[in-house]
Amino acid sequence: MIPAGSQPGTVKTGNPEQGSIYQGEDRKIDLSPLSRLPLLLMALLAAHFLNVFMIWSVTRQELAAKPAYGTPEYTFLGFAPLNRENIDAAQRLPNAAPQGRVFAYFDLFHPAEFMVWNNGLEGDFFDLGPLLVALPSGASRITLLPAGIFLLRQGQAVVVKNYGGSIAGSSWAGVLGKKDPGAGGQGQGITGSFILKQEEGTRFVKFPYLVYFYLPLALIVILIATLGAGMAAAFFYYAGMFFLFDFQRLFVTVPLAPLFRALNVELAEPWVKALAVALALLFLASAVYGMLRWKNSEMPANGRWIVWFFILLPLFLFF
Repeated sequence: MIPAGSQPGTVKTGNPEQGSIYQGEDRKIDLSPLSRLPLLLMALLAAHFLNVFMIWSVTRQELAAKPAYGTPEYTFLGFAPLNRENIDAAQRLPNAAPQGRVFAYFDLFHPAEFMVWNNGLEGDFFDLGPLLVALPSGASRITLLPAGIFLLRQGQAVVVKNYGGSIAGSSWAGVLGKKDPGAGGQGQGITGSFILKQEEGTRFVKFPYLVYFYLPLALIVILIATLGAGMAAAFFYYAGMFFLFDFQRLFVTVPLAPLFRALNVELAEPWVKALAVALALLFLASAVYGMLRWKNSEMPANGRWIVWFFILLPLFLFF
């Protein structure tokens, strides 16, 4: 029988404030730190691949727009694991073009790799997107790395050059030179000289620096507004980028160029360097402030993993 005053289809509980037949406190599922670590690594690897793809896209657009020095025809083969047969076939094509040919592709670790046939003179410059490289006659292979380093190979001879202008780039180029058995003695006569393109004369080369500077800045500001002041610790990202990339381009000459043009101001290189250092110190101070708020527990648990993502991100963009 249904007691008087009760409605059919309802179940009374011992606690009227509970809307469930279960008593006691709700149980929250809390992921352990080890369970979040794979997610962090997946996010960093995804950022690495997107960076490689961005540099490849910028390089392709730069060469498709207007290659410098009237260099020969370019053939873009795309992502290497999906175009292995075409890459192998390109190496067997006859080398009959007057100035030579250039085949380009990219893979998971290299934003661009060029197979070049130079039918011109020794030391002719070829446009490779962000830079111009003087190549020897015959067949060569040039590999661009995210760190702003290129490897020039012809036969057993190898030359490693740092064109990124970063503090850590020269050291990494030296390590790569020692690891490659053919890189000794300046590549047995191969000079590997190059000319770095400036942002003013290009449409696409500056794009990665704009992404490196403004996209993380916007994301960190949003995180601070939504999750608290402790998220300012993510500004440690810019400290890593200061050492791993060209800090003058990253902090001043590319992102602040529209402001300088509007003000009709042209800074000398010492002032550009000083301003870049000042901005880097400002970001570092903001990161330290965020860490102090972090100690005061003014950050959610998930926010700490987001901060670690930004701290480690420069390494995954560099390598």
